[in-house]
Formats: sequence, structure tokens, C-alpha cells
Amino acid sequence: MNAELSASVIDYPARDMTITVGAGMTFGDMSAILLKENQQLPIDVADDQVAIKAMVDQDIAGPRQFGHGTLRDYVIGLTAIDGQGRTFHSGGRVVKNVAGYDLCRLLTGAQGQLGTITEVTFKLRPLPPDTGLVACGFRNLRDMESALDRLNVSSTTPVILDVISRYAAESLLAESIPELVRSSRCADSAGILIAGFEGPKAALEWQTSALQDELHGTADWTHPAKLANASFLYCRTLQKASTPSEATAWQARLTTLPSRVTSSIKVLHDCGCDVFGRAGNGVLYVRPSSHRIVGEPPVEQKGFGTLQSLTSDGQGSVQVLKATAARSGLSSAAVQKYTDQLRALLGSAAGQD
Repeated sequence: MNAELSASVIDYPARDMTITVGAGMTFGDMSAILLKENQQLPIDVADDQVAIKAMVDQDIAGPRQFGHGTLRDYVIGLTAIDGQGRTFHSGGRVVKNVAGYDLCRLLTGAQGQLGTITEVTFKLRPLPPDTGLVACGFRNLRDMESALDRLNVSSTTPVILDVISRYAAESLLAESIPELVRSSRCADSAGILIAGFEGPKAALEWQTSALQDELHGTADWTHPAKLANASFLYCRTLQKASTPSEATAWQARLTTLPSRVTSSIKVLHDCGCDVFGRAGNGVLYVRPSSHRIVGEPPVEQKGFGTLQSLTSDGQGSVQVLKATAARSGLSSAAVQKYTDQLRALLGSAAGQD
């Protein structure tokens, strides 16, 4: 359904730390308004020109989702139009609102299939005083898995906890930690862990030092980023990389258990894939390796076959982002069963209107 979407601010009680905007507004325009009040919507985007509607439809989230959550956690009110042209509302403009069904979470990430969103109310957070980024390299993936286990009881509180396979780091860290890429450390490491922190400068220095102490003997090396805006540059780069470009032959998103992240990286790396994503949430992006030998056959079929096997027990799912053959999604029988049940439930509810 086509609808004229407003690109204006409808309500912004800054003291309440909420904002209501038309779904046609861009993320960049909204962020500029929030900046004046030292506030933010802590969501990472690849392009400031992305519209609020597109963000909500896709439930956009980036590296900082480990500490801040996804967009679904910040949508507290929605106005939308259903398939029959009727306007309906969910939630409200205050944070403590428990009236009615929580359709906000249902519509966020529904890709517009349940209605055309016209207005959105977000809860906000203060801008952090400072940000920091630390890269940690490991000789083998067993050491990286041990480090992730250790960070479960860490005294630090990272908002970013990402993993990057050996060859993917060269392109993903070139902008945010260029001095690291210029060295040979990335290529010599089996895997790289990225930790990001937010807070006062003194707190960042303490957390960086504490992380290095906790991983001493496990990590082969640790490297705090030198650029002041390294965290922003890193998040922007990773978000761009999560969407396949024209040059990307194929790409998929694997959602798995956090305890299976390192084992998944090893299996996928061995079949010729680059892997990067959220260690703390189990969301990994998979694409053909940038270091394939010239003349090697394409690894798409093998890659998707491996992804299918990693979720064959129902623990996880695969979303195909780009492929040469027509595919929708690769799900285990258990995941597909729940998907069909949800579709049937939504269809039944629609028929009762």
C-alpha cells in the first residue's frame, strides 16, 4: 500500500527522552535533532539517509546491539495502515505504557507485511561522553572461544562484542583501525575479537586495561584503536558489509547460539568463507573469502550446504541475502514448523476482523 509518509517531528519531549516522528524522516535528520539535546537512538546504520520506516520494517541493528539491543527495544509506539486502509495504533508516547497488545514488537521487523508504518515513537538514550574500541587477535579459534567464555564473567561491560575471521579483517578494519591493518597482525591471526566501550574517558581507560589483563595469556595480542571516532567508523563499516554489494557474489546471515560462534567460523572458514558478526548474539554474516586462490571453483553451493548443516538440528536459521540461484531462506524443519504456525495464526486473526 502506498501512503504519504511525513518526514517531520510530531512530538519531542526531550526531558522524557522520547521522540515521535513521521516514518518518512531519515535517520540522519532525526539524529541531528537529537544531538542538540545530547541524546541518541543507539542504532547503527550504514547510511544516514535510510528512512525510519525502512529501519523499523527491517529491525535494523549493528555491532552495538550487544550492549544496547535492537531497534525493537526502542519502539514504544506505532501508527500504521492495514491492508484494508484502516489506521491503527499500538503503544503510546510514554515509556511506561502497558495498555493493549504489544503490536510494536510484532510490526518491528515484519518488513511491512503486517501494515504500512506512518509514525513511530522511540525511547532514547543519552549520548556517551566517549567511546573506545579494542581489537584482540588469537593464534587459533580455541583460544578465541576460551576468551569469549572468560568474558562471560568479565569485570568489563562492552557494548560491542564482535568476531571477525582471518581474512575479513583486512577490509573491515581498514577505516577504523588502519594502523593495525598495515601491520601483519590481522593476517597472522586465526580470528579477531572486537570489543567496544562507552563512558567517561577514565572509565574507558580502565575497561581497556582490564580487558587486556583478563585476556593476557589467551589473546596473542591486543590493540586499542587510536582514532577518536574508531567505534563509529567500525559500526558504519560493519553495517555496510552486512548488506551485499554488487561485487559480492553471494552472502547469507547465520543466526546461531553464541556458544557455537567459534565452531561455525572454523567450519565456514575451512570451506572458503569470510565470517564476521556478533559474538555475543550469535548473528554472523557469511560471504566468499577475499583470499580465494584464482581459478578455484565458486564456493556458493558448498557454502550454503555448510550453512544448512549448521542449523539442521533446529538450533538457528539462515537468511539468504544474495545468491546466484533463487532462494528464499534455509531453515530446519523445526524452524519452518514455527514459521508456518505463526503465519496461520496471523491469517486467522486477520479473518476475524
